Amino acid sequence: MNYLTELLAFYRWIGEHRLPPLLQAYWHLLMYYNNKAAILAEDGHWYWPVNFRVANSVVGQALGLKDRFKINHQRKHLVRHGRIDYTPHTGQEAGDYRLIPFDPGLAQIWVRAEKSGARTMVWTQTRTGGAPETAPFINTVNHKPSSLYGSIQGGGDNIMGFNLLPPLTDEEKAAVRAEYPDNDVARFNAEWALREKKGGLA
Repeated sequence: MNYLTELLAFYRWIGEHRLPPLLQAYWHLLMYYNNKAAILAEDGHWYWPVNFRVANSVVGQALGLKDRFKINHQRKHLVRHGRIDYTPHTGQEAGDYRLIPFDPGLAQIWVRAEKSGARTMVWTQTRTGGAPETAPFINTVNHKPSSLYGSIQGGGDNIMGFNLLPPLTDEEKAAVRAEYPDNDVARFNAEWALREKKGGLA
């Protein structure tokens, strides 16, 4: 699962689905903790675990919710909106969260942790045109593998931990500037839309 891909898809999704700011913050919090729970597998790759835990005390403090009943109420909204699944546990033990990815190319596989050897179900990118077998691709935009700490862009934009959309050529940038010479916001939006189109997301 790719953080940036999911983030962009989330904001595209909330453009069509009303989601209160508190629930948006809840989703972002879960994305952070899902990413933080990344598993280093025996094959040397990092994976996002399918199931992860966040204590109610952590959720409550981050979102300003004072008791577990209010947390449960907000969590049910995210479940109803189809953004997460949640399995409660008995007693004071934290339940299992499961984010529902926007990326349709993800599949669940079992891996063994490099240090402990424990089996964990994780997300991985399914077969793509450039992949001979199921492999931990970060996204389907450029079909290049990436680690948790760095990315391989083949000469494109490079920010630690992310595979970004394909960059624009100088000619493409010049064409957009000519279309929006006095509107920086419109020019930025047009450039971003063009990058999404090049990356197959539009």
